[in-house]
Amino acid sequence: MNRRRPVAFAILLALLATACGHQQTPGTSPLFPAPLGTTWGFINDRGKTVIEPRFEAALPFSEDLAAVKREGRWGYIDRSGSEVIPIRYKTAQSFRNGIAIVDTSLPDHPVGLIDKTGAWVIQPQFRSLSAADSPDGLLLGKKEPAEGFGFYDRSGNLVLGPYFVAFPFSQGRARVKTGARAGSDDWIIDSSGTLLPKKQLVLDGIRFTEGLIAVRQDRKLGYMDLDANITVEPRYDQGGAFAEGLAAVQLDGHWMFIDKSGAVTAEFPAGVAFAEPLSDGLSLVSADRDQSGRKFGYVDRNGHWAIKPSWDDAEPFHDGLAYVGIWKDGKAAYIDHKGRSMWEGRTSQP
Repeated sequence: MNRRRPVAFAILLALLATACGHQQTPGTSPLFPAPLGTTWGFINDRGKTVIEPRFEAALPFSEDLAAVKREGRWGYIDRSGSEVIPIRYKTAQSFRNGIAIVDTSLPDHPVGLIDKTGAWVIQPQFRSLSAADSPDGLLLGKKEPAEGFGFYDRSGNLVLGPYFVAFPFSQGRARVKTGARAGSDDWIIDSSGTLLPKKQLVLDGIRFTEGLIAVRQDRKLGYMDLDANITVEPRYDQGGAFAEGLAAVQLDGHWMFIDKSGAVTAEFPAGVAFAEPLSDGLSLVSADRDQSGRKFGYVDRNGHWAIKPSWDDAEPFHDGLAYVGIWKDGKAAYIDHKGRSMWEGRTSQP
């Protein structure tokens, strides 16, 4: 989605975008990073401040730890706000399956992997690294510019590749490019590295979700399953990943939800220009609003407005709340499923 936003607000939303893989520990209430001018703290799902704003930036909690930034460096705090892994990294990602990716800022090979005590799982030896999709999954990394991308185990050993381009595994499949040619060098591999047949289809999606990935045939979009069988015939102009059993697709300028058989389950309201996958039961959409330009709102799985478009920018719902903002006055807020503001703050302007 092409979103025009001022620099400061773009930075805030870019940080929150890393929440796509965050995992709340069962039985604990969710906490949300919230900005107040130039500092960040954390609120609960009722909008109450739990950790006072004192950080330069913050990522959502994942596995009971959150990455925070102070004096230009990143480390980790627990749910009480106590520093548990020293704030010393150039960048830090959220924990996933007990490990987190950090950048030490060392020359050439700054990126490594730590556990929840801060101990090294893989010493810094990568230029880039992406998390595995399961506890025993393979990490996607790059060590040298000329080597391409490879898949590594938790000991840092190369298991698959290298490839010209690759994306992380999901559901035992990964999309890779074996060369620079468009289409013909683009493949799906399984965990053994076997190139799977794709039946003259062009891959459109980045990864499998709920057993399906978007593909194109004669420039039209459909969906393929893990065994390369077409389950939704290519007939749409645009489409996103499946989530909560449905995918948002567009045909002739009109957006709709389809199920995994390709049946249309709901039509979106008129004027929707783009729709993202369902999250927490709602789809984040952009729509034209009279003379006020394009705004963001949310549509439910039945195709009805849950929250009419009124925000200049917004993120998908997670754990009952969504982060939204209005550019002109630097307003940031967390809203609930009815569009009510549970917390409001202000972002710093460039």
